[in-house]
Amino acid sequence: MSIALFADLDGTLVPPELMRRDPSLPLELEYALRELAHRIPLAVVTTKECGLAARAVPFAAAYACVNGIEVRAGGYVAVFERLRSAELDRVLRSAGSLDALVEAKRTWDGRLAGVTIDWRERGAPPRGLDRVLDEAASLGLKLVRYSRHPFVDIYGADVDKGRAVRLLKALLGVDHVVYMGDSENDLPAWAEADVRIVVRHALNRDLPVEGAIPIAYEELPRYVRQVLANLESAK
Repeated sequence: MSIALFADLDGTLVPPELMRRDPSLPLELEYALRELAHRIPLAVVTTKECGLAARAVPFAAAYACVNGIEVRAGGYVAVFERLRSAELDRVLRSAGSLDALVEAKRTWDGRLAGVTIDWRERGAPPRGLDRVLDEAASLGLKLVRYSRHPFVDIYGADVDKGRAVRLLKALLGVDHVVYMGDSENDLPAWAEADVRIVVRHALNRDLPVEGAIPIAYEELPRYVRQVLANLESAK
């Protein structure tokens, strides 16, 4: 039996309050994950661009980025073919007038794949947000809203992290997947996982995830070290 660890990035491996300022792993967690990555495949499944994910976790075996629109594994790069970049560009221009951080997410070849409207440091959704989201919906784009996270995601393809987990599982040739996440966009990935871990922090204390093991963010290094110990004892 082969097993892999797949993990979200923002809010799971990197604290949500630090993602915009310093998207890097805390050293204790990085050291534990680096050691784990020598034993089993580690993949990052994120809404961020692959470039950012690869810089944050350069030792991962694979990446699924922009909610699964782009996947990289073993020298293989795939981008969802029906990408609605032109429609996304219209929404990106409209969102430019909002009092919020507007993040454009692109594939390796520069195509616009997603837009995030983020008001983490503002405290409240910006005026005009509903107008922009209505425009995105009218153009057939995929919207992902969150119950407590102070941002919204818009994607140029109707894909999700569940599809990304299935693809990565096949590409990496593993039988079982442990998935760690922290928000609504991880629900499809949890549904595909054999072991579900919800990383708890201040923004997701009430998020229900059926059958998931809750682990406080501060406890992640200890959990990864325990996984390593279990792998050693199973030899």
